[in-house]
Formats: sequence, structure tokens, C-alpha cells
Amino acid sequence: MKGLIVIGHGSRAGDAGEIFFKVVEGLKNKLEGSKVEGCFMELSKPYIPETIERMYEEGVKDFTILPYFLFPGIHIKEDIPEILKKAKEKHEDIKISVADPIGYHEGLIDILKERAEGEAKCI
Repeated sequence: MKGLIVIGHGSRAGDAGEIFFKVVEGLKNKLEGSKVEGCFMELSKPYIPETIERMYEEGVKDFTILPYFLFPGIHIKEDIPEILKKAKEKHEDIKISVADPIGYHEGLIDILKERAEGEAKCI
């Protein structure tokens, strides 16, 4: 079975997790045939290893990792690959592929333009 794991950074702010899982739910609704779960690098639960383990127990053997990060920083380049390497050592029968982080995309420019032209809050 194929699975998609969306990885967010994690935050101590409660509404950040709510928004993250709203994104994950949106992906679940658009991707049929794959098990879609969300987890975090740090600060919030569930963490990556426990999500992989739970999905593995449910029969997922082919994982795509989707980093919900803007840029390929240290978490993308080092921390997450190290966590995934340990999961692969534990379960040699799994396949793990990693998608690119959000980065640059024309659609993102449209979203930012919409936000900039929308109603802003005064501080």
C-alpha cells in the first residue's frame, strides 16, 4: 500500500497545528488510493517515527514524504533524512521517496498577491 506523509515543522501555537491538519485533510480529499497522514519534525505530535510505524503496521510499505516547508533548510537536508534512514534500517522492506519542499511556484505568488491586496490587520 502507498502512503503519503506530510511533515510540518511543529509549533507551540495551537492554531498552527489546526491549520496544518486542515492542509493534510485537503490532500486526503484530493489523493485517492493513498493513505495520507500528517506529522511533525519537532515541537508537536505526532512525530515522524511514530507516524511511519503506525502506517507500516497498517500495511503501508511505499512512502512518499512531502515536506510542508518553504525552503530546503537544515531539517530538509539533514534532520529528516536521518530520521528516514533509521526507519529504513528498522524496516528494510519499505521504500521511501522524498518530494521537494514548497519552494518557488507561480501559484504561491498568486496566493501572496491575494494576501497582500486583502484586508490586513493593524498592529
